[in-house]
Parts: sequence; C-alpha cells; structure tokens
Amino acid sequence: MNLSSIGAQAPAGTGPIQGLHFAEKKLNAIERLNVLHLRPAYFLENLLSGISMIQMMGIFGGALKGDLRIAMIATRDIGAYGAERLLHLDFNGKQTQELLGERDLSMNEVVAVIGRALGKADLRYVQFPYDQVGKVLIQMGTPPGTAALFIEMFRGFNEGIVVPTEPRSAKSTTPTSIESFVKEKFVPAYQGMAVGA
Repeated sequence: MNLSSIGAQAPAGTGPIQGLHFAEKKLNAIERLNVLHLRPAYFLENLLSGISMIQMMGIFGGALKGDLRIAMIATRDIGAYGAERLLHLDFNGKQTQELLGERDLSMNEVVAVIGRALGKADLRYVQFPYDQVGKVLIQMGTPPGTAALFIEMFRGFNEGIVVPTEPRSAKSTTPTSIESFVKEKFVPAYQGMAVGA
C-alpha cells in the first residue's frame, strides 16, 4: 500500500504532491507488484496551524480561496481505511483509491464551524496573497524551497489542478465530519494552546 494524495495524477503544478506522482509511477513499473495507491484529500489536521492566528489576530487566514469547495479528510479515517484493506488484502495489480472525507467544504464553511465551536460567531476566513503566505512559512522555519512548493500546492488547489479524478462515492467517502473534528481535535488544541500561553 502506498500513501499518495489527490492530485497525484498531475505531473506538475502540485508542489510536494508531484513527488507522489513519480512515486506512483515507479511502483507501477515494478512487475508482479500488487499496490493500492491511497489518494486522500486535504488533511483536516492542517487546520490546526491556524490556532495561533485566531488567538493573536482574531481571524483564520491562508492561501486557499475562501469559497473554493474541496475534499477534506481526517487522517484517522485514512489509517482506518488502509488497515481494513491490508487486513483483507483485497487488491491486486495496480489500483488507486481516492479518499475524500465526509463532504466537500470551503474554508468559509470550515471557519464558520470553528467560530461556532469556539463561541466566536464573528470569526472569518481571509485569503492572503501567495507571497505573504510564503513569507510567513519561512518565518515559521520552513526552508524557502519547501515554502515555494507549498505555495505551488495551494495554487494547484485554487486553479483546479489538485482535484479528485472521480465523482464522490460511498467508497471514497469517510465518516469524520468537520463538526466532529473541530469538537474532538481543534477545540481541545485551541484550549491547550491558550492555557500554555
């Protein structure tokens, strides 16, 4: 089993996902290898990086378009799906399975859920320019080359390059909702950082 990503079908314009494209190609070239490429969506856990911004600035910002609806998934759902498939070993040849989370969400919708859970009804999402996000990543200790790859990935989402290849189905839909994730993971992490401040 190979952990890949949505967007791995694209050979360029996807930032760090491009490496997964080439990893899939290399594995597919191995004769008699049975491999299942899991292509999960944007991790809900990525949202945790916005906690300090909410606490310091009262907003949640990023490079994604606010109204762009994308698939988002909890990493625990990826692990559960992968474990189930490994237990059954029910794949052969070269196969791909996209995992798209419970439903597609925009950042505006996500931040509205976070705001309600935190008792901050006026919390809003703000889209920042790519260069500004890149500078913040570098200030946080991200090497400039890596920051540039992340910006390329965000641009890939915004421009429709990092997308699933198939319509959502029962097989590609996983159980954890944004509401559950925010209640079980985001709020405790937010409160923990507030206590530690």
